[in-house]
Amino acid sequence: MKKWFSLAALTWLMLGSAAATAQTWPQKPIRIIVPYTVGGASDITARLMAERFAARMGQPVTVENRAGASGTIGTDVVAKAAADGYTLAFVASSHVVNKALFSKLGYDPIKNFAPITHTANVQLVMVVPATLGVNSVQEFIALARSKPGALSYASSGSGSNPQFFAEMFKQAAGLELAHVPYKGSTEAHTDLLAGRTQLMFDALASVSPHVKSGKLKLLAVAGPTRSGLLPETPTLAESGLPGVGATSWGALLAPAGTPKAVIDRLHQESVAALNNPEVKSRLGALGAEVVASTPEQLADLMQREETRYTKMVRDLQIKAD
Repeated sequence: MKKWFSLAALTWLMLGSAAATAQTWPQKPIRIIVPYTVGGASDITARLMAERFAARMGQPVTVENRAGASGTIGTDVVAKAAADGYTLAFVASSHVVNKALFSKLGYDPIKNFAPITHTANVQLVMVVPATLGVNSVQEFIALARSKPGALSYASSGSGSNPQFFAEMFKQAAGLELAHVPYKGSTEAHTDLLAGRTQLMFDALASVSPHVKSGKLKLLAVAGPTRSGLLPETPTLAESGLPGVGATSWGALLAPAGTPKAVIDRLHQESVAALNNPEVKSRLGALGAEVVASTPEQLADLMQREETRYTKMVRDLQIKAD
């Protein structure tokens, strides 16, 4: 009987502690580390969420960009941070591929993180310099086939979503294209706009200003269906590459071991931020479709996507630079 009372008391103490944590957290500024460059879809989404977090939580919420090495530099910081909810990571779907790319990765993309929410699905688009003189996917394919190995595609780094999407396209079309990796989308755009590279798959949010200015030409969306924002733009499948199509996704993560009460609060605030009409509208205008999943749904997605991307690394023979 005495042992039973002790266990009961311990249980009540733990429940009381969790409740107290939920009520008192946060007590200091929160930082969201985006392991990619400023201006990309992940960075934009993280900043929109940070604004809402700060307004609702009463603490400053900053976004810190730590790009490089396919997102592993910034992500490693979060993996090794204190599990207290004050350091978070905003990652893209390429996060789950790094274990397959880097044999000496200092963290496990799944085991070392606590899922908070699958934020949104992001439509990637296929763009080329306007000076290239092609107006469709088939015209690009014809040009590339006429100059085997002479054209190149840009990406925001080896193992990034832009590389995976370009490799899927290259393999499906049977093309020889050189890969030129950069330290983020913004840097990649410089050479793309100048015509030094001839193709890139990137988030609509990142390339939209250049498409609107006429410097880049939008040839297709990479998703399985057309975008509501670009109803006249065909998919890759509609452009003669049946079966080719995928979307990127974003996720908010905390270090593994973060108290459940804190994860629950972060999830609650994430859902509120993502479903805010203004945030939803701004993300929609950038080609992102809000999901706002549960932590459990995100955990399941990450497991499935790690399996899928690991197979792609092997099949497409993608290697880290």
